[in-house]
Amino acid sequence: MGNKQIRVGQLIAPFGPGSIYTDRRGIPHVVCGLDYWFMKSDAARGMIQCEDRSEFEKFEPRLSALLRVDRFFSPPDFRAIRRGEEAPPNAALQIPAVRFPTWYRHTATGEMRKFNLDTVKLDTPPGGRWQPVRFVSVCAGGHLNEFPWKEWIGCTCVSNTGLRITDRGGADLSSIRVQCMTCPPGSSGYKGNSLSGTTVKPVPGEKSAFEEAKISCPGERPWLGQGAEECGCSHPLIGALINQTNLYFPRTVAAILLPDISQQNDDVAEVRNEIEKDTSACAIALTEWKMSEEEERRDIAFKFHRKLERRGTKVSEDIVFEALKSLFEPGYFNGNKVVSPAVPESDLLAFRRQEFNIIRNEVNDALHVPNLRVIPAVVPDRLTTVISKVNLVERLRETRAFFGFSRLEPEPLADQEMPDTAIKQLFRRPPTEIHERWLPAIEVFGEGIYIELSEERIRQWQVENSSWLTDRLDDGFITRLQAIPQVLAPSGATGRDWASRYLLVHSLAHMLINQLVFECGYSTAALRERLYVSADNSAPMAGILIYTAAGDSEGTMGGLVRLGRPDRLGPLFQRAISRASWCSADPVCSENLGGQGSRLANLAACHSCVLLPETSCETINQGLDRAMLVGTPDNRAPGLLSEFLVVRFDN
Repeated sequence: MGNKQIRVGQLIAPFGPGSIYTDRRGIPHVVCGLDYWFMKSDAARGMIQCEDRSEFEKFEPRLSALLRVDRFFSPPDFRAIRRGEEAPPNAALQIPAVRFPTWYRHTATGEMRKFNLDTVKLDTPPGGRWQPVRFVSVCAGGHLNEFPWKEWIGCTCVSNTGLRITDRGGADLSSIRVQCMTCPPGSSGYKGNSLSGTTVKPVPGEKSAFEEAKISCPGERPWLGQGAEECGCSHPLIGALINQTNLYFPRTVAAILLPDISQQNDDVAEVRNEIEKDTSACAIALTEWKMSEEEERRDIAFKFHRKLERRGTKVSEDIVFEALKSLFEPGYFNGNKVVSPAVPESDLLAFRRQEFNIIRNEVNDALHVPNLRVIPAVVPDRLTTVISKVNLVERLRETRAFFGFSRLEPEPLADQEMPDTAIKQLFRRPPTEIHERWLPAIEVFGEGIYIELSEERIRQWQVENSSWLTDRLDDGFITRLQAIPQVLAPSGATGRDWASRYLLVHSLAHMLINQLVFECGYSTAALRERLYVSADNSAPMAGILIYTAAGDSEGTMGGLVRLGRPDRLGPLFQRAISRASWCSADPVCSENLGGQGSRLANLAACHSCVLLPETSCETINQGLDRAMLVGTPDNRAPGLLSEFLVVRFDN
């Protein structure tokens, strides 16, 4: 099948296990499951495990606690074996992918044929070539199947060689027709059927076209190999084009490395950094730590103490114990005073709050905290009424983990389903031991700007514009916004205070990114947002981290951080506000028609003003309304930043 090149980061998203990757020749493949990673071909022994996969292991205790899996591995990079040179460690590792779909059509005759995965050379009739069919079938349970060609037309032939597909070039699928030339004349298979209605997702209470034809989902999982079907799938089967965007929604979560910034001596910080270098031992020890009592944890510390002594690090066993405790117990780090929310939060929102509590404060200790450097900056004078804090994040480390996928809709996993559902979906033979379970993850290093809005100004703005917000944000819109998993809505009841705050913060992030790309040297797709939003009365959040990250351990070039200085940030804000105040689609874009976008969860937001590439936005461009910031063309007054439309920023 040949070798195809793909970036390591793309194997987390958008081309993780179970996705369809189309190569440059137009041949679609499905990326294989995790059983087949870190395997390589040996002439004598067939497929064997690589020499040592520990070099690919990543350690992130916060992600381990959230996903309830202790080990992460990055996809292996390919290392060629050069003639006359010694093979490098873990040479020739590849991520396998198999051809899918296996049905092909002849471009000249329309003849269809099903090939097996071992087929190398195709017997091609003259005048054309074999081309993969454009259709597959899927279900909401995550299964990916061949399109049921024979069942759809009622063909009962044993052979797979009689089908023929014709495309008359119409505007819909009714112009594509399939028939079997070997079925008896007059039979349903010989008459054939069009593909009309096969790709329509039924609304609740109705049946899909395949359900009407009594065709159920066969439960195929081609990314796990042949014979990995799950029988008895109850989800309706739906036809799909192989390049549909809703065919694959990767579930990913990212964590910014948070150091232990509690009041501890230098020895503890130094030992912790030394322990973290042994990622494989850390992952195993994390599992043991969580299952142990105090005395057994002392034994774990003793083992690490012996290891450190062999490396030449002379410290007491108590110091090692404190270092392990700070590493393995989320929430143990809290050097700054932190206010707890009054209402309990979801795991993901609490996970995000941990970052908020750290990144809004200064972190400047290159010796003990090498992978996070946060420097407070001066807020431009004219912006002090709306911005309370600006921090320059000169260095950060982010770990992005992949924990499964969904199809048709971006459905989240319930907390109680992690990680069992992901492990079952990604492994043909799921590991039975807890310490053997793992998920793919990559580490990236970068820089960013953290901006925090004034809490006093937000509350004042909400009071002053309460009637306008009531008219603009109806209950239906708030319900749709809250239902989007990525917005991290509070677990309790939500209202306009939370919804308006979220729209405000999210739209500001998009507005700034759209302006930053003209001045920082990065493309729009290279920048990302990370939102910190909560309307909790005791511990509110209204922060934005705009950052960029690369796989190189040296990080990025500093062009983004430089724009956070007060002499640059003020003018940048003015240009961003001015640019967002008018959209080429206005007044239509600004009209309140109840919502726009795929889930009707946007208001004044379109591709001409604030939408970003999907890789840059946490919510895939949902939950946006620039009117919260600059009002509408016929009423600027309600916008939080409308007062700055006529102000020049000199600093």
